[in-house]
Amino acid sequence: MKQIILFSEEEIEIINKLRETLKLQGRIDELEQIENNLTSLQQLASSISLYPSILEDQYLGSVKRSAETLVYSLCREEQLDLRFHMPTKALLGNAFLIAKINFFFMLFYVLMEIPELKLLYGKLKDIINKIVFTLMAEEVFLSIIEDKNLDKEIKIKAGYLLANIWEYRLDHGVKEFAPILITIWRARGALTPIFGTMLGFSELFKLTEYIEPSFFEFLQRDELSDEEVESIEEFIFGLCYEETVKIRDEMSRLNKYVISKKDVERIIGDNRIYPEYDISDPRELYRSFSDRKSNAKFRAKSSLSGPHKTIEEYLMCYLLQKMDLISTGINYR
Repeated sequence: MKQIILFSEEEIEIINKLRETLKLQGRIDELEQIENNLTSLQQLASSISLYPSILEDQYLGSVKRSAETLVYSLCREEQLDLRFHMPTKALLGNAFLIAKINFFFMLFYVLMEIPELKLLYGKLKDIINKIVFTLMAEEVFLSIIEDKNLDKEIKIKAGYLLANIWEYRLDHGVKEFAPILITIWRARGALTPIFGTMLGFSELFKLTEYIEPSFFEFLQRDELSDEEVESIEEFIFGLCYEETVKIRDEMSRLNKYVISKKDVERIIGDNRIYPEYDISDPRELYRSFSDRKSNAKFRAKSSLSGPHKTIEEYLMCYLLQKMDLISTGINYR
């Protein structure tokens, strides 16, 4: 039986510092709430850990189950709904991560009222970011597996990475991707779209202050597709592909080469597809990704123009293609 790792050492350190401070300050009610939530998380983790290991071989009569058979089941072409082929441990583990996010936000709100612990604010925000990233990575891997047009080898790699996430509920197998994606999300948070020529040059230049070299490699590929470029534009401008087309058509009609934010608002009106996201809240990253993913899936199913994946998915496919799972220590056959 594989035990889910309830908290990392860094998480335990923050939790204990807050508990000690609350005890010294006599804030018993808040301390009791934290203790109750800790107990609930511990019980949930223990319950999940009772389910069979996802990575080890299991036998039900003459039927063998393993990481290999799970990945094959997930990646087969006639798949109808992945949820019916996902281990119960995986489904409950997803809820466990959301419970951890809620728990750490509770700690964050308490921390905000304790000035002497203000150095922990950033650390706690980073921890929440990592958990949100793991949830997003899980969604990206599932999208890759569901895509019938992708190379089977990429889907198999995504399947093994998923199995490792489900087994440990940490960023095991995901940390290789974290730097490039987290930095572009942070860069987007610091970026105010200028629009201008609607080519995104100034915005991309601004991104270069933050992003990893791997992103440049991705952009400089000879095989970079129009859809990948369009997914980057959605990410940079915070506009859906259809709105960008509408704006460019209007610029062409008016014979304008530069456009302002006020002009953009006038052309789009109040019915903007993607809302303004509060990038200071890590959960908004997930919301942004989900919105763009929903639109991309609709375009793909309807054979419409525009990106059929998010920039996160395109990037992950690129990184998976280059990645050697054996060198990462991932259980891969």
